[in-house]
Amino acid sequence: MIPTSKTMTPNVFISYSWSSPAHENWVINLAERLVSDGVHVTMDKWDLKEGHDSYTFMEQMVQSPDINKVLIVLDEKYTLKANGKTGGVGTETQIIGPQVYGNVVQDKFIPIVTQYDDHGKAFVPTYLVGRIYIDLSKTENFEEEYEKLLRSIFKRPALSRPKLGTPPTYLFEDTPITFKTTFILRGIDAVLTNNPLRINATISEFLQEFSGNLAEFKVIFSERAHATIGKEIIDNLHQYAPLRDDFVSFVDKIIRSGLGLEIDLITRFFEKIYSFTQPGEGVNSYFDDQFDNYKFMVHELFLYTIAIFLKNERYDLMEQILLSRYFVQDRYNSINSNGADFHTFYNYVQSFDVYYKETFSHNFHSPMADLMVKRIPEGFTKDLLVDADIICHHVGEWHGITWFPITYIYKSSKSIDFFRRMISQRHFEKVKGLFDVKTAVEFTQKLQELKSTSPNSNGRRYSGSFDSVAPIYQLIDIERVASAR
Repeated sequence: MIPTSKTMTPNVFISYSWSSPAHENWVINLAERLVSDGVHVTMDKWDLKEGHDSYTFMEQMVQSPDINKVLIVLDEKYTLKANGKTGGVGTETQIIGPQVYGNVVQDKFIPIVTQYDDHGKAFVPTYLVGRIYIDLSKTENFEEEYEKLLRSIFKRPALSRPKLGTPPTYLFEDTPITFKTTFILRGIDAVLTNNPLRINATISEFLQEFSGNLAEFKVIFSERAHATIGKEIIDNLHQYAPLRDDFVSFVDKIIRSGLGLEIDLITRFFEKIYSFTQPGEGVNSYFDDQFDNYKFMVHELFLYTIAIFLKNERYDLMEQILLSRYFVQDRYNSINSNGADFHTFYNYVQSFDVYYKETFSHNFHSPMADLMVKRIPEGFTKDLLVDADIICHHVGEWHGITWFPITYIYKSSKSIDFFRRMISQRHFEKVKGLFDVKTAVEFTQKLQELKSTSPNSNGRRYSGSFDSVAPIYQLIDIERVASAR
């Protein structure tokens, strides 16, 4: 909201010391900039005329209800005079001091530091010690501190207290939801040790139970308001998190065991849970956001599956998952005879954006990505999940499949071990199937072709973001692919 009338224009009074002509000019420059930014400034240089009583003027300015803020510009001389109660500053101190400690609104007086002593301590008079101040003494952070000053004057803080919401309904349920998947997970170690031949039967049982449990998380919105929808979706996802963690732990244990895994069990599992993102047979009336919680779940589960394969260096399984065809049913219950690629599990959910941004008082490139990286289960890291996301992007792009890695901005470094290790012949042999090449020469040629077609590309990025997803040829030392053992 931009002030458009005098009633909305804040009025400030500047108190300062006539320390030197340079300091006086500094104060005048500050006052002129405040005026240019829509602040009415009252100060002695402009408003105290010949014949006026300076004491009365200062007292009126400090006590006037029309003065919204009193800016106290501090330097060495101001501090010495205030502490000694000498000169005009001493007079102002005797007026301001009782007001600071009295019943006047606590944020009316804003100390502004302009000078430090030889020990790096700000010059602040005794009566203002402990008060939070604005530091305009340094050129390097002047603009940031000046913005703080403006925000304080206009009462437009950078961070605001979020609106008080309502507690999640599941906290008040008499019996918390329990999952059979948890019991299967607890017994998986015994199966792996004592009956490894049953491993795929156990996997099938777990995935079937998981799909059945997933059906319990259907959201029925209490009302159609955006904030309400957003809250109910996020509450639903928090409630679902233990089931998600069961899946992640189970698949990770299976992969770490080194026992044979029928990959079709995983591909068909994703085909099955995809149906939760669709209206289903016989449903003619629905809202687009009605299945958004399931869209988030499917996207996240797919990413964690890739992350598990990456963590355990099972690039063969990663290849099969990323290059498989998926025979999923759409909302019209039709199946593409050629199948779909893994992009079908990519979902960008926007329905909780408004609620999420209000809750955290922050602008996010992607609330969905932020929520994902804030719910990392034990045994996984943020970088592992982000690396999996970026690998999906590059492998997909290599094969003409779109997958924008929404979490890329949370990567702690641009280096990705998966690509950095391409100089290793053993590593290259393990991963070459992902890129559908047989030799390092073939792979290098394709990288060079990509580089030549977009030599100045900085990669894809969010609008307004400085960080981008680096092109694959920038992540790999092209000249050294498979050159080391």
